[in-house]
Amino acid sequence: MALGILVALLALEFVLRLVLEIRERRATQMHGGVFALLRLVPLLNDIVPLPESRRDVPASAFVEAHERAHRELRHGILRNLLKVILLCFAVGFLLFLLVRCEMPWWCAVLYLHLAAIPFRLFFHWYCWGQEYEADGRAFKSLGKKAAKDAMRELAVSEIFYTPLFALFYREHPTAALRSQKLLNH
Repeated sequence: MALGILVALLALEFVLRLVLEIRERRATQMHGGVFALLRLVPLLNDIVPLPESRRDVPASAFVEAHERAHRELRHGILRNLLKVILLCFAVGFLLFLLVRCEMPWWCAVLYLHLAAIPFRLFFHWYCWGQEYEADGRAFKSLGKKAAKDAMRELAVSEIFYTPLFALFYREHPTAALRSQKLLNH
């Protein structure tokens, strides 16, 4: 029974990721390549890198103010603390499956992979909030012109992804989302 549910959930994940990849390719008109295929495979999609930038974002007063805001707000510490908390939940869940449910280790790891998906989305959403907060601080200290210039440079530097795709795979919101949130409120 547990194996049947696992196979069904993995098949559902595969189909949903395939739909997401196809949607992304159509929306961005970019080829997915080998990494797109690897993102479809359970467990591999947890570690397949998604490049975020074509080139480094040039240093500017806005970027420095943004990074300073991260330090002042202790975002790095908070992100790491959340990672530790999520890791503790993962270890507890894995032990529960191995000891209490007496699952084979490979089955427990695959269930953990599936259970981690909503937590990864939550973590990315949390990181996005921190990015928006740091952008807001930099905006307040430097003004609209510096923010517009920085968002323009970021948009030129980054590889374009749709917001839904970025939520699944990136800890940073897209430049379009950041610009929209920062400059339109």
